[in-house]
Formats: sequence, structure tokens, C-alpha cells
Amino acid sequence: MPRILEDGILLAMRCNRDHVKKFVRALIKLYGIAAISGSAIFVSGETLVFPPYGHSYGIRKATPKHLFMFFGPVTFFSDPQGLATAKMNSRNDPSTEKDDDEVVVYGVNSGRHQLIYNTSMWTLGIYGSKGSGKDQFLDPRGVTTNAEGHVFVADRGNDRIVHLFNPRKDVHWVKAIDGCRGGGHGLKKPEQVALGARGNVYVSDTGNRRLVVFDSSGAIIRTIPPAGTAMFVNGPAALAVADGRQKWSYFNKDRFILCADKQGSRLWKITFGGEVLIKTAMPSNHKAQYAAVDYYHNLWVTDKENHCILKFDHNLELLDIFGSHGKDDNQFVQPRGIAIWKRYGQTFIAEKSGAQYYWIGTELKSAKMMHAQDNIYELFVDCTEYSYLTLFKPANEDTTFLLKKRRILPGGTTVKVTDRKNIVSQGTTLTLRVEATYSCYTYYHWDYPVTVK
Repeated sequence: MPRILEDGILLAMRCNRDHVKKFVRALIKLYGIAAISGSAIFVSGETLVFPPYGHSYGIRKATPKHLFMFFGPVTFFSDPQGLATAKMNSRNDPSTEKDDDEVVVYGVNSGRHQLIYNTSMWTLGIYGSKGSGKDQFLDPRGVTTNAEGHVFVADRGNDRIVHLFNPRKDVHWVKAIDGCRGGGHGLKKPEQVALGARGNVYVSDTGNRRLVVFDSSGAIIRTIPPAGTAMFVNGPAALAVADGRQKWSYFNKDRFILCADKQGSRLWKITFGGEVLIKTAMPSNHKAQYAAVDYYHNLWVTDKENHCILKFDHNLELLDIFGSHGKDDNQFVQPRGIAIWKRYGQTFIAEKSGAQYYWIGTELKSAKMMHAQDNIYELFVDCTEYSYLTLFKPANEDTTFLLKKRRILPGGTTVKVTDRKNIVSQGTTLTLRVEATYSCYTYYHWDYPVTVK
């Protein structure tokens, strides 16, 4: 075995077993493409990565055993559905950023007709029971929340949206929204719910094949499509809202709704006013169930039947299909709800009997560098995420950088590189470092050899 691989394996063995698995898997899949140096391990990267132990205390996957530790026989996972997350203002210490990643996560435990959420970083709470009255749900589905502590649940079996409020720790009933106010003909089996920056509530009124937009008081602002017209088929579902007015939003002029119909096989991008911007099919045999939007307005959807997560850019171009069926790393068993804390890329995914916690990473699909003219070169890079690129020629004492922390778009991007020190020629091998721009930026990076053509 080459010494360069021996050093990498030794380093992996000093880390936990998950790093060893990832290292070996990368060698099998990407040997000859991935770069491995004697002092660190660099693989192809991942669209989603597990957070370090200190950020999750090793609980990257919440299982029935973990839930039993908190509640004993009081409850258990039964048909988990929607997820929502936010950093609550009431739990924030404005004098420090150290607690800014300490979010509250709400999960719909549909089979038990309840909401499970963290009352602190170490404790959980339960809200709701089976029924049709106050503090009750019947077959709930989607959930959404914001930093002010407002929580909305799609109470599917009761044909209503339940508005809750969490001032800091405990969830309280506010009201039920049934869509009948002001002469509306009412909701029918609402599946999903999302919030805009101004407090408007967006609902996939699936039984009526429409979207309904409510203001914060519960009055209907509009329906999409307007009453008496047809638009969606077997939907809409997989609802998410990209609102550039929200604090953690890269595109401050973007304001649109993303959803699916045809039983999740078709995606829609629609303006807040109801104008259709994009209508496109999901990849063959894939169906969207739940959706979330990240800081860059990329769309993430869960595919329960294929046990994977699909990632699209904000123009609904497919960036990656992540995951497979199973219980190992980067695998899922019927993923359902998905929630993303936009500031740091913290990602939570519900599945059949639990949930998983990831950070948004980045994966390099391809990279090549070509000579253009004189001392100008063109570097083509295809990543699954907005990423930082650093290009350099390593040396023992005098490393030369051609790019430093250049941010690129997901998908194919061409970057012009100027060789001011005349160190590059045909056949020169450089090192390309790729880093995500979210939380994992300070913990993960991946290096690749790039040979100039």
C-alpha cells in the first residue's frame, strides 16, 4: 500500500468509526479522483455531512431508544411527519453568538396525534392528544415555525390549521384556522404549511387542490389558483416558501412558493401572487413528499418511496440525489419531514422511526482546468452547493495560491485563473480545495488534484 494511503488510514483510525467508514467508502468509490495527503484525509465531499461529536453529543440519529430515555412508555414514534426549526428570539443571548445554533425543533408524531419538541438543549416536551378540540390533533401532517415562537400545524384530520405559540419553553394554544372566515368554503385535508417573513401562512389545501394564503389573523388573502379555476392534480404537497425578506436569505428579492402535485411527481415554482414561473417533472420514479428551502433558496425534498433526499437549485435544476435505503451512514428509511435552519445549514430529517441531524456540505461532481491564452486558465467546477474554492500549488516551504476562498454557484461554474508567477503549464498538477459556506466550513474541507490540460 502506498505510504500516502497508510498515513490517511492511520489518521482515520484516530478519529471515530464513522470517519473510517467514510474514508473506506470514498476510496472504493473515488480512488484516483480523491486526493489523500499524509496529514489529512480528503474525500469527494458530501451533500450532507454529520456534525462533529461536540455539536450533537454523538446523537446524529434519534431512535426509539433515545425517545424512550426521555419519556419512557408515555409515547413512542408513530408515523412521524413534518419537521420545523428556528432559533427562537426568546432563547437567544444577544451578547454572544455562541448560542446562535441552539435551535428549537418541532416534529409531528402523527400516529400519536402530537407534537414533540425540545424545551431546551437537553429536554423534550410533548403537546397535544387525539381529538378535535383545543390542544388536540387528528392525523396532523406539516408544521412550520418562526423566531418569534409562532407554530402552525396542518391538522389534516380536522380540516384546519392549528396556531400555537411558544414564548420560551411551553407550547400554548392560540386558535384554529378552518378557512371559513369571510365566506371561505373551508379547508379540506390540509397537508403542508409554511410561513413568510410578514407572518402570512401558506397552506397546501390538498383536498381542494389549491394553495391558500392566510394573514396572521387567519383571514384569507388569496387562493392559488383563484376560486373556480383548476391548476393542481392530486396536490399540492411538499410546500416551501422562499421569502427574501427573511433575515437569513441570500436572495433578498426572491419571493416565491415551491410545491408539488401529481402525487409528488411534478414541481411548481409560483410567485406570491400566483403566477407560475416554472413547472417541471421530478426525476423519473421520484416523488416529493416534504420540502424545505435553505439560505440560498435551494429546494430540498424528501422521497419516502426511494429513501432519499433530492436537492434542486432555486430554478429547480437538479443538483443531487442523496442517500439510499438502510440504517448506515447517509441512509434513510422512508424519510418524511425536513427542516433547515438557514443561517448555519443545520438540517433535520424525519424518517419512519426517528430523525437524523446533518449539516449542509458540498460535493464535487467534476473539475478540470484548461489553458485559455497566455497566462490565463479556465477552471471548470461542478459542485452541489455554493462553495469556496482555493487553488494552490503545494510545496514544503513555499505554497503558491492562484485562488483563495472564491465563492461559486452550485452546478457547473467556470472560473478564470491568472498565473501571475508563471508556475503553471500543461501537465502541472495543482490542488483544488473545496469548502461549503455553512457550519461545516470550519470543520470540513476536501482537496482534489487537478492536472492542467
